[in-house]
Amino acid sequence: MSFSKLSLARVTKQVAVGLTTGLPGALQVAGYMYATDDAAATVETAGYFNNARNLVRKGDFLVAVMVHSGTVVIKLFVFDAVPASGNVTIKVASVTAA
Repeated sequence: MSFSKLSLARVTKQVAVGLTTGLPGALQVAGYMYATDDAAATVETAGYFNNARNLVRKGDFLVAVMVHSGTVVIKLFVFDAVPASGNVTIKVASVTAA
């Protein structure tokens, strides 16, 4: 399969990233859900989300529900690069305790 815009949904509004001064900065992030029969390795391929470049921004997060050998896999990603041209890339989000 390939990327389907119909399977990508923004689930949060864009939120301004707070600065150390307590004021909102120019950077905004949003969260998305995506569901597909594609394997995680396919979804993680550079360029898979190229047709979503007008929807997503660098720093947005993505909860992806995928299939791997018939088993459902859920991963949390961050859009790593969303250039005007070239490949949109994602990376597995690093979740750490404070």
